Amino acid sequence: MKNMIVNFLNAPRIGSTATGLRLSASALVIATALTSISAPALAASALDDGMTAYRQGDFEKSAAIFAPLAENGDATAQYLLSCQMINGAGIPPNEDTGWDLMQKAAHNRQPDASIILARKAEASQAPKDQIRALYQQSADQGETQAMLWLALDAMDQGQNDTAKTLLEKAWELGDPRAATLLANRFTKTDSGRYQYLRAAAQNGEMRAAAYLAEEARSVNDTAEAVGWCAIATGLPGHNEDVDWKTIGDAVEKNCGKFDKDLDDTARAANRERVDQFLATFFENYKPWTPWKACAVR
Repeated sequence: MKNMIVNFLNAPRIGSTATGLRLSASALVIATALTSISAPALAASALDDGMTAYRQGDFEKSAAIFAPLAENGDATAQYLLSCQMINGAGIPPNEDTGWDLMQKAAHNRQPDASIILARKAEASQAPKDQIRALYQQSADQGETQAMLWLALDAMDQGQNDTAKTLLEKAWELGDPRAATLLANRFTKTDSGRYQYLRAAAQNGEMRAAAYLAEEARSVNDTAEAVGWCAIATGLPGHNEDVDWKTIGDAVEKNCGKFDKDLDDTARAANRERVDQFLATFFENYKPWTPWKACAVR
């Protein structure tokens, strides 16, 4: 492995200003964005320096930093360097070596590497037990993306208690998609469902807001129906620099159906209530960052 990495780094460089990476193997294509993955705390700053270079798109520098760390068994360095190898970011592409290094990262309990390998296995229609084991390995490291897959898999097998436990853990760790699933699959009361959905929406889960818009319409709460619809369609009401006319036009286009039957006076009053609802909602809005492959945080 050491010789392969050294040879990689000594080979002629290719573009190092890429803004994203893409993993591909046979039918597998994993979209990537340079945002965030957890790195273990290191006394030395080398890994942090490598991650900073990676985040900034200076892939030649990050590869040079990651290579000795990866050789010494650092799982995060192995993971990110494998992404660079597979994509040819800052170093010549070599998928075989890259996937070998991805396997090493997963073996060293790097949770994102396990997810990528699980998705690769799914794409190649590998045995379900193999896929499940990779997701379990990631879930054991606290990765909610893997927990959700395992929860859905458990539900498919009729193991609802296992699924609920996984979703509760994922929600405890902050993944609002888990709250949406808990609301729709496991709550027994309308109030419990509403609380889960509202909390999920408060953390950026647009599907939860869409459900809430329909709930509000069912009880003729036109202000909340329009408000939840606006949130579900991704309107940036939490942005201080927002163009409110643009927002108003978008609300009308996407959500006007919820109060279209009101007369002009009642509709204007309803839109004032919508503005108040959105202002209150976005006071405590804390959007969640979804998992992305080959990303640093």
